[in-house]
Amino acid sequence: MANFLMVANLTIGAAKVPAQPQDQRTSSTQHRSQGSAKEFPVPNPDASHSLWHFNWVTAVRNDFATAPADIFTDQKQFWTSPAKLRLSDAEWLLPLAGITSAAILTDASFSRSLSSNPGRLKDFRDIRLAGVSGLGAISAGAYLWGLHTHDPRQRETGLLAGEAVLDSLLVTEGLKYIASRERPLQGNGQGQFFQSGSSFPSNHSAAAWAAAGIIAHEYHGTLTKLLAYGLASTVSVASVGSKEHFPSDVLIGSGLGWVISESVYRRRHSAEFGGSSWAPLKSLVQQDESGPAKYPGSTYVPVDSWVYRAFDRLAALGYLSDAYQGTRPWSRERCARLLVEVDTLLARTPKPETANSAQAWELTQALHHEFAREEATFTGPNLSADLESLYTRVVNASGPVLTDGYHFGQTFGYDYGRPFREGTNLIDGASASATFGSLFFYIQAEYQHSPSAPALSNDVRTFIAARDEVAPPPAMPFPAINQFVLLDAYAGINLHGWQLTFGNQSLSWGPGVGGSLLLSNNAAPFPMLRLMPEKPLEVPGVSKVLGPIILDQFFGRLSGHFGPNEPWIYGQKISFKPIPCWEFAYSRTTLIGGNDFPLTSRQFFLSFLGRVDSTQNSVPGDSRTAVDWTWRVPHVHDWVTFYGEVEDDDDLIPFQNLSKSVVRPGLYFPRLPLLPKWDLHLEYTSSTSPGRASFQSHGQLNYWNLQYPDGYTNDGDLLSNTIGREGVSMQAWLRYWASPNHTLDISWKQQVVLKDYVPGGGKWQDYQVAYSVTKRSGFYWKGLLQFEHIFSYPLLFSGSKNNLTVAVEIGFLPPWKHQADVPMSAQSPAASQPSRSSLP
Repeated sequence: MANFLMVANLTIGAAKVPAQPQDQRTSSTQHRSQGSAKEFPVPNPDASHSLWHFNWVTAVRNDFATAPADIFTDQKQFWTSPAKLRLSDAEWLLPLAGITSAAILTDASFSRSLSSNPGRLKDFRDIRLAGVSGLGAISAGAYLWGLHTHDPRQRETGLLAGEAVLDSLLVTEGLKYIASRERPLQGNGQGQFFQSGSSFPSNHSAAAWAAAGIIAHEYHGTLTKLLAYGLASTVSVASVGSKEHFPSDVLIGSGLGWVISESVYRRRHSAEFGGSSWAPLKSLVQQDESGPAKYPGSTYVPVDSWVYRAFDRLAALGYLSDAYQGTRPWSRERCARLLVEVDTLLARTPKPETANSAQAWELTQALHHEFAREEATFTGPNLSADLESLYTRVVNASGPVLTDGYHFGQTFGYDYGRPFREGTNLIDGASASATFGSLFFYIQAEYQHSPSAPALSNDVRTFIAARDEVAPPPAMPFPAINQFVLLDAYAGINLHGWQLTFGNQSLSWGPGVGGSLLLSNNAAPFPMLRLMPEKPLEVPGVSKVLGPIILDQFFGRLSGHFGPNEPWIYGQKISFKPIPCWEFAYSRTTLIGGNDFPLTSRQFFLSFLGRVDSTQNSVPGDSRTAVDWTWRVPHVHDWVTFYGEVEDDDDLIPFQNLSKSVVRPGLYFPRLPLLPKWDLHLEYTSSTSPGRASFQSHGQLNYWNLQYPDGYTNDGDLLSNTIGREGVSMQAWLRYWASPNHTLDISWKQQVVLKDYVPGGGKWQDYQVAYSVTKRSGFYWKGLLQFEHIFSYPLLFSGSKNNLTVAVEIGFLPPWKHQADVPMSAQSPAASQPSRSSLP
């Protein structure tokens, strides 16, 4: 660990190299007085050509006279930069270290998923060599042509590019010697450090980006930048595709080359030759402490937080129309902005004169308290480092439980894939977050314990093998689980209004409380790269008809699937709001790559565009699409909201064959007659698909695929609704809002699994009562009591079975994270709610 930190410190510390800011208005005399810029004769249009004619040998000697001293100075500053770091540099070094660490942790799985075909590897090597050679030829050609034409700017371009390339090669070779990392095709493919390897970092990528940076800033036109950075990107991608390097090798190599290029340019470039100014790398993440950040970074509210139920109720009561309820999570900054609209609509009823407005007023006060920190960033800096929560939870199941939603069903669902078995289950966890200007970080870590479980019966093993078309699972007992895991754990940056995040994340792509048919928090968060706008987009022409648009997209990696590799998953969701009371969205996810289907660019783009691959005679990957909606019913808009989803495997639009689709309609009553503090959800879900083809029977359609027999799962848990394959369920949730931080929930569920899928079928009912209260001190307590009666499930149990589940969670939500400058309208004694809820 110490050696790794040393490598990371030297690598990322390159951005600490001091450099003077560029100003094109600086006079030649002032610039040269710094003693840093190369001095070239500047052409004078009034002088005769003969005055500017000089011997090229003398010119070359003059150009390179100071090169050794310049290179020595560059190297000295780089290798001594870690000793010059200050505590304040952690503000931008830690984010870069986090991104690097995340890349290293995913290197091996990413590299294994790529093709190992010798011909393809050779093609990528040739492309990489061609890209580096092209940038080298441009740099050398610029210098030689500058000598011929007596153009000092071209000469400087070639000289500085050469200096930056040489600097980058010296640095990367030094780091290679220190890191000694194995290449992807060496050893066990894990990229072990300190094993006499030469993979980390990539010197081809460093050299390419070093030359590209100089060229793109000396001649800063759009086409020049596209050419220079396009070639550099090609070199980086080809270095990974050829399996010469891991992604983190290329990431660090490219970053080093770019940073070294920036340092050389800013210290050696002569301003009178033109070119663009170059701000230092750390300026991208610096926070101006004197005012608000232009694009503040913001962590996301976990998808099971009380916040969403509160906003849903405000929307159903008519006090919020800008929320997109089918696409979650929302950023905390976004939630704070939504409260502006709520305040505006509540201003029409300044006092809680009716039961309706009284409920809305109380919810709003609690939300203002929860997002006080974010509201303070409207006028101040976006700086925070908070412990979000500490908690411990005990869950005890007295009888047999259902734990496999993909095959049979789940007693306890939508719990981030936490282990749950008969007996006593324990969880201890904590979460923390930080923001700095445009940067943000979130981490939630847990210790999880579950008891051992008996082996599957022979009948169950035979059933799984037949339905999934795989070898039977081993006839072995399941050992006890004792593990430390990261749930949501990510880093991100707000890039001009678009939040880019990388790390373990959970998404919910459907309205209501019953679990989305496409993505939910039923499975453990998985590593993904996600891009989402911070605010709804106004698309010219389109938004006049369909309203503002929200576009959510990600690319991630699943685990726990059959075979040595794991499939990738990508998805897009676009949401529209033509009128304030109606929201609808189209979404799509695709499993691709992994196992015996290595991911290639061709396979990805054919899959993305829905084109048939002639070699497979089908569209690559396993796609599913969904349409969801939320509609506040006219004339009774504050009494009932109609929402729902339709999901379909393989079809481009779910409505192409509705009888083949999975459906989940629901009704939400935000208030009940004579019971203003109660609300009610009703949902029906079915995955029976009567319109399926004959070869899709017996559960071999929804959430299952021949190429991916482990199904639409992550670590064995469904990514979607727990209805699973060939099931029907009805559910009801009744909540009493004593206050936003004091609630009582009563729920009921009945589910049936068809005999067509499981021999003998299955039927059970769950009855649940949950209680939650949070004190002003920040301490909270939650309790849950669930009784499950399994009427019949002959494949699993003989006769009927009962199970009683009891859960208790206690925790602490530090109140100081809310102590910001709360608007006067939001000042309230109401205590905050937990930023996440571990119970359903």
